Amino acid sequence: MLDAEPWIRRFPARVSPTTAWTVLFFPHSGASAGSYQRLAGHLSDTAATACVHYPGRAERRAEPLFTDLHLLADDVADAFTRARAEGPVLLFGHSMGAALAYEVVTRTADQRQVILAVSGHPAPCRLRLPDLSTPAAAAELIRSLGGGDTDLLDHPFLRQVFLPVIQADLVAHSRYRPKPGSTVHCPTIALMGTTDPLTTEPDMRAWEHHTTADLRLHTLPGGHFFTDQHTTKVAEILRSAMSPGLVRTPPDDL
Repeated sequence: MLDAEPWIRRFPARVSPTTAWTVLFFPHSGASAGSYQRLAGHLSDTAATACVHYPGRAERRAEPLFTDLHLLADDVADAFTRARAEGPVLLFGHSMGAALAYEVVTRTADQRQVILAVSGHPAPCRLRLPDLSTPAAAAELIRSLGGGDTDLLDHPFLRQVFLPVIQADLVAHSRYRPKPGSTVHCPTIALMGTTDPLTTEPDMRAWEHHTTADLRLHTLPGGHFFTDQHTTKVAEILRSAMSPGLVRTPPDDL
């Protein structure tokens, strides 16, 4: 997969991957590519790695924040189609990033050699988020989830800089609903933390209603950001998914 500026950029690799796979990361609300460098590093010997870059942060901080997940998916899917090279690809999204990765796959005509990995996000049909239209509501949710973003709330300058970005993402996420009847036709890997307040095991198993292919669920100890605690294990799960046998060619009429 090549870079598709400004939407997709590859992570630099210290070693050459041993397979033809590419892993494309979709960050969670308020996050940027830096949040996934560690996980990408664990996979760099297996696959090329790249990350979606959202507007309104990092190098794109001068651009307007997105307000609609479906419109964002349109842009990212277009970039993905242009950048996609020969070889299989795994799309990994955490929280809001999982919803976006799902929507990008639904917009991908050729889903052969594609795997969708969704982390810390209920099936789209079971998404339930509170009204997050005020900074106070967004801050309350951020604190309840834990993770690195909670530290930003206690620093006046960082709160002023980053809270509007996180809140905008959260509002767009809370308003997201899948299109009726939408599904993907590729294998789906679901990952969750046992104490995640945003999802439950039935919520995660409900992803089976959004794919016509296989669903595999992996449960790990921890809360919403269990991926930070278990980066090595998450990498093992993704590496296993990229082993021969999981990706299957869908029927010709899909």
